Amino acid sequence: MPVAGLAADPMLELFHAAPSYYSMVARLALAEAGVGYTSRLLDIHLAKQQLSGAYRQLNPAMTVPTLRGPELLLTSSDAILAFAAAQAGESWADAEPQQQAAIQAAVDGHYGIAIETLTFSKLLASRPWLRPVILQMLRSTVQRLERQGDPAALVKAAQNRQRLQTFVGAPATHTLPAMRTQVTAYLAGLPPVPPGAWLFGPRISRADVVLAVLCARLSLAGELALLQRADLGDWWRRTQQRPAFAAAELWTRFRRRAFIAAVLKARHTPITV
Repeated sequence: MPVAGLAADPMLELFHAAPSYYSMVARLALAEAGVGYTSRLLDIHLAKQQLSGAYRQLNPAMTVPTLRGPELLLTSSDAILAFAAAQAGESWADAEPQQQAAIQAAVDGHYGIAIETLTFSKLLASRPWLRPVILQMLRSTVQRLERQGDPAALVKAAQNRQRLQTFVGAPATHTLPAMRTQVTAYLAGLPPVPPGAWLFGPRISRADVVLAVLCARLSLAGELALLQRADLGDWWRRTQQRPAFAAAELWTRFRRRAFIAAVLKARHTPITV
């Protein structure tokens, strides 16, 4: 999915998954920075292409997104976010030295939120019949990684085992309130946003990017009511009108047809090292 209005850069490849939260962070960051790229979709849910040998050579953490280019290999959304800010230069508030510490704190706070726990807790609380399906998927992933046996695979297996324990050890209806409290505390700690402005002044920043993706996920999960502040509500309405928001294809609701199309397209993604 090349950024609207920008030619896809054959020298810059983004390996990502359509509904993946952190892939959306990367897509929005690159769109806002005006950086074109060639899309390399992966199926991380059914085929689990992120666990393939070829992709593991590219990204040993077996996660999306990954951004690759000449003498460039970024294997996390926060690294891609920082790259986008550097490419954007003075057009982003990150370029202002006096704002950098506050922007970094807002970004770090965002990455401290257990996004997947929030997502799956809401899914299981609203659709408890999915619980055995999701638990079996997690168990299968753990077993597959443990069979591989190398240190990186075992670390990934431990992460998935911990996630599995979260959903086995406590009902989703107990986990969800804790996640709501975490998100509410983060939103309450963001700076006041004057009318027409962004989080840190008249220009957007990395903090605006991650907050936009967080709000999109809250919308998808039916938890947008957590966005209680009027100034952030106005900020969210304006954010959705930005061209980059549409170009990045942020999921504010589950899109079944788009999901199936992305899965089918991913099967033909070349992964070379």
